[in-house]
Amino acid sequence: MATLEVAPQQATQGEVRSGLVTQGDIDTQVENFMQGEIRSGFIRKVYGILSVQLLVTGAIAFPISRMPLEWVKQNIMLCQACMLTSLVLIVGVSCCCQEVARKVPYNYIFLILVTICESVLVGFICTFYTGESVVIAAFMTSGIFVGLTIYAMTTKSDFTGMGMYLFAALIGLILMGFVAAIFPGAIGQKVLGGFGAILFSFYIVYDTQLIVGGKHKKHSIGVDDYVFAALNIYLDIINLFIYLLQIFGNRR
Repeated sequence: MATLEVAPQQATQGEVRSGLVTQGDIDTQVENFMQGEIRSGFIRKVYGILSVQLLVTGAIAFPISRMPLEWVKQNIMLCQACMLTSLVLIVGVSCCCQEVARKVPYNYIFLILVTICESVLVGFICTFYTGESVVIAAFMTSGIFVGLTIYAMTTKSDFTGMGMYLFAALIGLILMGFVAAIFPGAIGQKVLGGFGAILFSFYIVYDTQLIVGGKHKKHSIGVDDYVFAALNIYLDIINLFIYLLQIFGNRR
């Protein structure tokens, strides 16, 4: 009888030692599942905020874009004020007050102010182009954004380590903008627009992978930084639209 009692016990210990099921494996699976759920909620939140930003931009920019050029000249101070405010807010919060972008409701107030300022800027820029050009640029931007988003989520290539290279290219784009402003010309504007469109296409892939994480995890955005994540993608889309409009748009 003693032998019959010991044998099952020994068999059970042998199964545990074989590693078929361990508590560590279960804990790891649960942790991975919870992290996946948290990241999925973060992604939904980011793209939900982004959708609202784009709707607000359209609602503000469209009526401004239909204004006559005389009105634009009379209210150019509004455009300059929005440009300066947007720049100060983004640089200030990104460099000095990052905690502001993680605290409710200050993060949403910051995002609303930047979105409104960018929307006004887009509206003023669109006043210089025909309505048909604006619509074409908007559709091109939408198509490119959807295509690049799908690519960023499905490709095996990890672009999250390219931040410094993209930043260096952005500095080059800014310098090219200054040169084009000093020596204006149609060809220079087209070249600048082409370079800008390509750069922000890369930024869309880069920022998308930072948001999605998963297999693209050399770097990633923390789940508390959903405001920064939405703002990054939003600015990528706005800049891509502006540069496409600069390339293919017809002046009024």
